[in-house]
Parts: sequence; structure tokens; C-alpha cells
Amino acid sequence: MGLGCSRLGSTLGGARGEAATRLLRHALERGVTLFDTADIYGQGESERLIGAAFAADRDRVTIVTKAGQRFTQAQRAVTLVKRPLGMLARALPGLKRGIAARRAAPLPRDYSPAHLQRSIEASLKRLRTERIDLFLLHSPDAAAIAAGQGIGMLEGLRQAGKLGGWGISVDDVEAGRAALRLAGLAGLQIPLELAPALRPEIAAFTGRGGRLLLRELFAGQASDPAHRGAAIAAALAWPGATALIGTTSANHLDEALGHAAAAGWHRRSA
Repeated sequence: MGLGCSRLGSTLGGARGEAATRLLRHALERGVTLFDTADIYGQGESERLIGAAFAADRDRVTIVTKAGQRFTQAQRAVTLVKRPLGMLARALPGLKRGIAARRAAPLPRDYSPAHLQRSIEASLKRLRTERIDLFLLHSPDAAAIAAGQGIGMLEGLRQAGKLGGWGISVDDVEAGRAALRLAGLAGLQIPLELAPALRPEIAAFTGRGGRLLLRELFAGQASDPAHRGAAIAAALAWPGATALIGTTSANHLDEALGHAAAAGWHRRSA
């Protein structure tokens, strides 16, 4: 079981400050040791919160982060007024809807070695660590994966000890298939509903030690407790898989861990 941290530090309804720290520490106390984030989550605040929460316990957690998506100039400018903008958004529903719509729009992609190198160095600083346990390219399509841009640089960082391993977070089956063809791939993150289409390839990948991260478990049916339990059980049934629960609520996390325990998940010693 892993905690998805996309809403930590978010302007719209995310966990911030001490609330985020309490959630992260609570997850660790409950036996969750993998935390999944990205350089764009909360404009970098998600990584900062994780780094601060686990600065004294770095060796007890596995940190997964991503890069390859980048903000426009306008979005970067928002980071300068993030706090007052968040307060206004909570008071003005129209502004909140506008921010949400802008966030939903696709971001520019950049998988060049230069961009990835800068992103990783910045993530290391925000995370207060000397290594990223698993680094993922963030949502490249199949063509970008096949082009292999940046892969050699990532392998060099792995050999230098800055990355424990590298992998790819994919959004569709073709990208997943392209990723699984890469030599050296250590991790694949994919929505649960897409994984069955790649079952033979994933089985071969995890059989040789690859890490499978399954996200978006509830597929729009998060309000149904029975569906949540079945989805968590389905994710954990994949050999070698980590089921990612994206939440900012300790109660929701506890419920998910209860479903996981019923499916045979055993709490790790933290």
C-alpha cells in the first residue's frame, strides 16, 4: 500500500502545513512506507512536505517522484501568490472553478536530459534527500517513450546513486507496452483498469523484480464502499504490486487500509 500525494500542498482543497505533516506521519505509523509524488504536485509543495515530514526517518520510507511535465509561464507566476490565491478561491466559487479548469488542461511535456536533470536536482533539494528511490517519467506517450530521450541520463544517475531506479508513469495501454519494452525499467505506474490489457508483459516485468504501482483504483466510484474494497483487493492481487491510495483524509486512509487487511495485506513495521 502506498499514499498518493498529488493533493498535498494543493491550492484547491489539498492538505497543507501541519495537516499534511500529520497525514504523512499517520500513514507511516499505520504501516504505509511508500509515498508517491511529482515535481508539479502543489507546485513543488508536495515534495517539500514529504521531505520535511520524513527528514529524520528517511531510511524508513520509499519515495517515488516524477518529472517531465512543466508549467507554463502563467502557472509559474501563480506560485508567487499561491497562498492568497488559495484563500480567494475558497471564498469565490467562480475563481475556484476557473483554477480547477486550468489545472485540468494538459501541461507541456519535456523529457530532454537537460530538463530532467534540473528537475531531479530540484526534487532532491525539496525532498531533503540524496537519492530518489524510484524516479518516473511523468505521462509520456508511446512515441516519446520509444524515442528514449533522457533514458541514458537517468541510467547514469542510477549508477551514481542519485536514483534507486527509474521507470515510467503511463496513461494508456500503448504507452505501457512501450515502457515495458525498455531494458533497465525498474518501475511502471498505471491505472488499475488498464493493467489487465498488459497482463503477460506485466507478469514478466514483476517476475524479474520490477515494481508495479497501480493508481486510480476507484475509477469514479469512490463513494461506494463495496467498490472501494473490491478495487483494493483487485490491485493487491497483482503479484509485486503497490496499490496507491490518493487521499488527504486520515479516516479515508484508515478505511482503505482496513480493506487492504481484509484482502491479506500485512502492515509493515515502520
